[in-house]
Amino acid sequence: MSAVLTRPLLTIRRVHEVSKMLDYLVGSGEGSRNYDKTLRPNFGGSPVIVGVTINVDSLGPIDEVNMNFRLDLSFRQFWKDSRLDFSLYHQMEDTYDQNLTLSHDFLTKIWVPDTYFPESLRAFKQDVMVPNVLIRLSPDGSILYSSRTTVIAKCPMDLHVFPMDTQVCSLLVECYGYTTKDLSLQWKDGNASVDITGDRQLAQFKVIDHKLLNYTLKFSTGSFSDLEIEFVFKRDLLYFILQSYIPSTLIVVCSWVAFWINREGIPGRACLSITTVLSLITLIGSTNAKLPNVSAVKALDVYFGICFGYVFGGLLEFATVIYLGSKEKKRAAAIKEKKEKQTEYLSTINNIRSLSLLQELDPYLVNDLLKDSVKSPLHLTSNLSTDGLSTNAQLLSPITSADIMQSQPKTPRWTASRIEVYSRIWFPTSFVTLFAFYWLYYYVIKADYYLKTE
Repeated sequence: MSAVLTRPLLTIRRVHEVSKMLDYLVGSGEGSRNYDKTLRPNFGGSPVIVGVTINVDSLGPIDEVNMNFRLDLSFRQFWKDSRLDFSLYHQMEDTYDQNLTLSHDFLTKIWVPDTYFPESLRAFKQDVMVPNVLIRLSPDGSILYSSRTTVIAKCPMDLHVFPMDTQVCSLLVECYGYTTKDLSLQWKDGNASVDITGDRQLAQFKVIDHKLLNYTLKFSTGSFSDLEIEFVFKRDLLYFILQSYIPSTLIVVCSWVAFWINREGIPGRACLSITTVLSLITLIGSTNAKLPNVSAVKALDVYFGICFGYVFGGLLEFATVIYLGSKEKKRAAAIKEKKEKQTEYLSTINNIRSLSLLQELDPYLVNDLLKDSVKSPLHLTSNLSTDGLSTNAQLLSPITSADIMQSQPKTPRWTASRIEVYSRIWFPTSFVTLFAFYWLYYYVIKADYYLKTE
């Protein structure tokens, strides 16, 4: 029974001793060390080394419109304050060599580094249900300060090869007031100081790498220590293939159907051509509404431009074919009318020549017959002599079917039918060629170039 009672008594005594020790370390009353939290550790001496590690709990979303990204992370800082060394605290019955995990209220009593995120649009600590803060004090005065923090940081993006782009977003950690003479930030565990435990696959991106940098920035107020994490994001192309590339390609293919529709079916062809143009304009508008208004020509804009050129070209081809078709109809009607007149004229001439057999007729009578039969003779002389019909017939130049063919206008080189045939071949062939060149240039050459330069 005594052994059972002894253990709680020892525990209560130990708690009381630890409380007295903390009052001794950070208190300001009599018998304490008179800890001054306004002064950094080792004041007047070498700078404080603050080690930093980061555990990324979740990453994203990445907002292209506002060009920022979000991180939920556990931000850990390590430093040593010899004024908090309690390994030789003499008022304890035995040496206390265990780390102390303390409440977040302890932060208000000690000096802490003035680190912040310089390029953040917004940053705050999680406080549900209580502030998510860890304070661990070691016997030698080493301190671990960890807090769950949410940061929304800027991420300038280069969208020239969008959506086949690779973006680099950076998170910077810097001291606001202490220069490098007083404080130095370092990655505590080198390249292993940042760990991404969250999902690396985002809605449209995948984290393919991250780099750690440590450098010094100089300002008019002094030189400050900086840490930087560069997150390398590779955009997932499947979403844009399904939502943009395939629909725009199908719209272009649908516009080619008009080339196989009889050009006499004007309402059907006009409806198809105009519908494809309007559909593509709607697709382009809805896609660009989700993107930032930048002056850069994106790879997707180039593809949309190619598709729009072919769809609009199909509409122009339809208008050209209709125009040439109407001209061909008029030309055919004119040729038919002229051929009928020439045939009638040839028949009249042949009838006139048959009059030469009528040797007994009066020449003046023959001349009157000629005037009545031929209203506009092209080769008939108006002066018929009275020496006989045979003499008048000799003055008539013979007209044959060859003369009729020579008098017809030449067929133009570009006809509606020929344009239709060429369009059925040229539009698909040239589009497939541009399609292959586009993907070769942007997906293989350009995207790889931007990845290396970044």
